[in-house]
Amino acid sequence: MEIRRLNDIAAFSTLAGRRIGFHSRNLDVAQLTEEAWQAIETSDKIPSAVESALAGEARLELETWSREEDLSTVDADLSSKIRSLMINVAQICNLKCSYCAAGGDGTFGEPVRHLEIETIYEQIRMFLHDVPAGETFSITFFGGEPLLNPEAISQLARFARLQVAGREIRLRFCVITNATLVTPDIAELLASINCHVTVSLDGPPEINDKFRVSAGGRGSTAKALVGLQHLLHVRPRLGSLSSGSVFGSHHTAVQKTYEFLKPFGFDSLKFDFAAEAGSSEAESQASREYARELAATADLAYREGGEQELRRIGHFETYFQALDSKRRLNNHCGAGKSMLSIDSKGAVTTCQWFVGRKEERIGAGNRIDHSKLQAFSDRLIDLNDCGSCWARHLCGGGCMYVNDLKNGTKHKKDPLFCQRTRATIAKAIEHYAEARYEKQTGDKCETHQEN
Repeated sequence: MEIRRLNDIAAFSTLAGRRIGFHSRNLDVAQLTEEAWQAIETSDKIPSAVESALAGEARLELETWSREEDLSTVDADLSSKIRSLMINVAQICNLKCSYCAAGGDGTFGEPVRHLEIETIYEQIRMFLHDVPAGETFSITFFGGEPLLNPEAISQLARFARLQVAGREIRLRFCVITNATLVTPDIAELLASINCHVTVSLDGPPEINDKFRVSAGGRGSTAKALVGLQHLLHVRPRLGSLSSGSVFGSHHTAVQKTYEFLKPFGFDSLKFDFAAEAGSSEAESQASREYARELAATADLAYREGGEQELRRIGHFETYFQALDSKRRLNNHCGAGKSMLSIDSKGAVTTCQWFVGRKEERIGAGNRIDHSKLQAFSDRLIDLNDCGSCWARHLCGGGCMYVNDLKNGTKHKKDPLFCQRTRATIAKAIEHYAEARYEKQTGDKCETHQEN
């Protein structure tokens, strides 16, 4: 895909021959005429008088479009109101995944099998106290492997429900699990709290068993698929059932993973890239291959199931939502704004991947250092100096954890992350235009036609 730029307009030429315009501030997607596309081109070609006149008119229209201010497009800024907690109910894991970002073994550097539940109770009470009626509060059970401690999940869910009883507050429970420990009883527990379950699977057994292994080096796929069947049995009573897959230098076969996961009918498929500390040609090559694979997978999903199937892939659901709602994403995530993470001993950080790092703690128990929390209040697109990047309002400024891992600071962008993200956003815009305009009549094929 070729990309050209004119002020706030990004223009794309797809392999299918479509010319698409994207207004980066207004989040408008448009079809472009060939004259508009050529008007952005910079070359040594001397145009004919007719070509020059057409290009001049098209460029003028593009420049006018670039200056437009669409008042229906708004900022989706996050206020500093905590509405989501991630709780490490066990800092230990029965697997030892090759790319594990939680200390290599799920412990974040400090193995803890049982959490200090009374401390966590007080934290839940504190954060729920100020939630007004009509709002939603999410609690995600994380690890390690959280299902090593299912009783804690049951107890924390019961306690949280008691705190909001009669207050018209919606609680949303989530769990991220490798599924190898799911039994009929555990599946029933998760169903009883209407839990949103994400199962970590990196692809078919020949892939998954290489990287998601036990401490003894045995593959985990067979056990995970048994656990998944137990979850499928109670699926009508789960909030949702999704999958999470991790790619990186170890594995870039996104399309093969998608084809393996698709028959299970997951509500959503999350395909993440595991960044590595430092810089290597291997990671750079893997990053490019991952972006190509993800784009090819998007094409496959769209061919086979249209917009609905494409939007099962988490990246594309996020971008389609932003384009449809015309809400500019100025923060890649809610870390330190709407979301906090709690380790098994009650230490509080802004991000689950900062657990175990004392310098990242912003509190413990029911004490929060609001001066430290204030440092996360500004928009990430500003803190990360995203400037005029055409993708900034769909990316939201990038990941603080990745920046810190690569550069030792949260707000210095990682070029590989930016490249991957822009490539995926460009593919999303291509299919968004196709979904919204493909069946329109010829009167939409003007220099630009906003949505």
